[in-house]
Amino acid sequence: MSGTLATGNVTITALGNAPAVMETLEGWFVDEWSGWYGPDGPGDARQDLEKCLQPGTRLPRCLVALDGGGRLLGTVSLRDTSPGSDLYPGAWLTALLVHRAFRKAGIGAELVAAAERQARQLGFPDILTATATARSLVLKRDWLLVETLHPETGPLGIYRKTLQAD
Repeated sequence: MSGTLATGNVTITALGNAPAVMETLEGWFVDEWSGWYGPDGPGDARQDLEKCLQPGTRLPRCLVALDGGGRLLGTVSLRDTSPGSDLYPGAWLTALLVHRAFRKAGIGAELVAAAERQARQLGFPDILTATATARSLVLKRDWLLVETLHPETGPLGIYRKTLQAD
């Protein structure tokens, strides 16, 4: 995959509007989170993505970032389950992933902003995330650390952002 990307040439849309990227996205999930979605893991990437396509459901939702030619650049999901969701129910930003070739180009921030807008449109007063790797990204977008969990895999920050009405 070529890493060339014209700045500002990114469209973020619901996965249902770009069904051709489903297979690629499934592969990305397996590669990125092999402990969960790999052959020995408990997750099923295809099934999780298909749940985002069910009409009439509030959550889960999956958004994808595409370039002008329809090439998949990244993704983010909104779900009601995540590490910490038993403590803080609501809309959880999960599965934030930008292809390695397109990282550090602002796509992750655009995906987070789109997830915030989507959660607000769905009527959620705030949005949460659990992350060990995207701390700086969410802090730049005015998310606040609520708690740090200490699972076997290492510290995991729980962050929340209050969503402003339009």
